Amino acid sequence: MKDVELDHYVWADKIAEQLSKKEVKEHVIHGMWTPSGFFHIGNARAELLNPAFITKSLKNRGIKAQQQFIADDFDDFDKIPKGLDIKKEDFEPYLGKPLREVPSPVEGYDSWAAYFLKDIKDNLEKFGLNPKVLSSYDSYKNGLYDDVIKIFLNKAEDVRKIWNDVTGAKKQKGWLPVMVVCENCGRSATTKAISWDKKRIEYKCTQEREYAKPCGHKGSIVPEKGAAKLNWRLHWAATWFIHGVTYESGGKDHFAAGGSVESGQKFIKEILGREGPMQTPTEFLLVDNTKLSGSSGNTISLTDWAKFAEPELLRYMMISYKQNTVINFDLHSNKFFLLADRYDKAEQAFFQKEEKNKREVQLTEIYEFSQVKEIKEKIPMQLNYSNAAMIVQTFPNKPLGELIDILNTNNWIQRKTLGVSDKEKLVKRLELAKYWLGEHAPDEVKFVVQENVPENLKLSEKEKEALKLVASLLKEKDFEQNELFNEFYTICEKVGIKNTDFFKAAYNVLLDKDRGPKLAPFMLTLGKEKVVDLFEKI
Repeated sequence: MKDVELDHYVWADKIAEQLSKKEVKEHVIHGMWTPSGFFHIGNARAELLNPAFITKSLKNRGIKAQQQFIADDFDDFDKIPKGLDIKKEDFEPYLGKPLREVPSPVEGYDSWAAYFLKDIKDNLEKFGLNPKVLSSYDSYKNGLYDDVIKIFLNKAEDVRKIWNDVTGAKKQKGWLPVMVVCENCGRSATTKAISWDKKRIEYKCTQEREYAKPCGHKGSIVPEKGAAKLNWRLHWAATWFIHGVTYESGGKDHFAAGGSVESGQKFIKEILGREGPMQTPTEFLLVDNTKLSGSSGNTISLTDWAKFAEPELLRYMMISYKQNTVINFDLHSNKFFLLADRYDKAEQAFFQKEEKNKREVQLTEIYEFSQVKEIKEKIPMQLNYSNAAMIVQTFPNKPLGELIDILNTNNWIQRKTLGVSDKEKLVKRLELAKYWLGEHAPDEVKFVVQENVPENLKLSEKEKEALKLVASLLKEKDFEQNELFNEFYTICEKVGIKNTDFFKAAYNVLLDKDRGPKLAPFMLTLGKEKVVDLFEKI
């Protein structure tokens, strides 16, 4: 399989190969996120899933690697996101304080940060992820950043020059690269470090911020145990240095000229004396052409995803696209079915016995990266998502277990004898499809089987004749899907109507809509007795 001439089947393998040339005892693959709002699948792409794929690829090569995920909960609480059932005035006094010290917007959590981290922690195992989750708040409080803070302070003039050169800013001589946490009000964005005598920092809390007001306190602190923290650009470089990070992704906006990637790489190399990690930009993930935003409430969380699709499908989508490719995920149309179809094809390629072509080899490796659990010897039971969506609407009141029997009878699934795991997988797909239909599906996909011919339905005499001929045929014999489909065209030719008019008439009678699921398989699934009953009533 590896002898096929392709540069790399999967983008993660290319990165892992480059990393394998670095002489390190263990690779540290990083992700970082600020728990100020809702975590969404766009965040998961850059900060959780892509690092997981690279870590897996390194381990597949026998190279030691660990994935780490830092919750930047020492960051300021600077905005109250939309989509929360809270009184903003209750939380405004906490603006400017560390996220870890802000009360949770929902009862039962230790802090604001803890609440928004819940979606991540609750879903790691479900999505096949096992990073070491770290807290920047705890790291600062435990003194992990103390030495680096002092290095930056002692080289403040060099830091200032790099900052100005990279960003185009005009920080004045004497500027100090730290943010002191005010001993009086607990805010850091409102403070200004005035002097550093190698032991203590003098500061004053007098800086106005759009989201927080200073308290006017003046004092001095020893910059240890979380009494001071680093600005984001320095904090990022310090984190690489402290943890020995060898690779980190990030949103493409960080990679702009003069951005945090460029400055961070200079800080770690020129101030801390170490090579920075390999970094690659990750493009945005759009949903229905819109960028997700954790602060606006426009999100699809990991928990949300698991309600309408299997975790493997999210992993499949993320590994299928190169990092520098925008993913435009279409959740609210039947194009969503295509994702599930592509995953099924990858699964079929993996279990294919005969020799694989290049594309099938690529699909095989993509499938391996998509898996949450160990791959079994036999191909899992498959149920096309669009078929699942069709059958739960066709029989909305039947228990899902009964729907499996109908699927089996109509040859919608690939084997007659079903084990416990087969049935569980089928029921799960039906549950997911039912949820998607209720929450996300467009009207064009939804339908209701009619009990009687819709009132005020006007059909031409030729349309009525064609539908009654279908009813007669169904009463005479049992049909296979393709055979019945061919009969439709024979009837249209015999009666002298357009195929499109025939299909529209059939859907009008059965569903009170102009369109619907593929007609032949739908009729057979619905049952010929029901179809005959409606067609004979017209």
